[in-house]
Amino acid sequence: MWPERVERIAAFLRVSGVEGRLEELLPGAGPPAGQKLRADGFDGDGATVVALVPAARSVDERKLAAVGGYREIRPAPASDFPFEGARVFMDQSLLSVDGVWLEAGSPRHVLEVSPVQIARVTSAETADLLREG
Repeated sequence: MWPERVERIAAFLRVSGVEGRLEELLPGAGPPAGQKLRADGFDGDGATVVALVPAARSVDERKLAAVGGYREIRPAPASDFPFEGARVFMDQSLLSVDGVWLEAGSPRHVLEVSPVQIARVTSAETADLLREG
């Protein structure tokens, strides 16, 4: 049995028909090989916004504001997957990979899933969100 926060994600995946792999990392183990996904939270004119980008890259807040139509965007805590109640944006570069890893309820639990499935279940809008350089 998964911890409660992880089980909520597992239940969501089952109900949504998302095919993915949920794993618990051993203590001291690093993340699995492959593309890691980071979910950055923002406040866009009072709305909750989540930007999904490759873990090694940064969100360009000006690009995010422009694509979302926000006058002002500020960093804020990100909600957990599946980002309920948030407007979700995914960097378009992620659509070129087969699978990505993201935290699933705790830093020790990770989910591998296709970016296309993440976009579908979160209603993510895709755009160029990455900071240059």
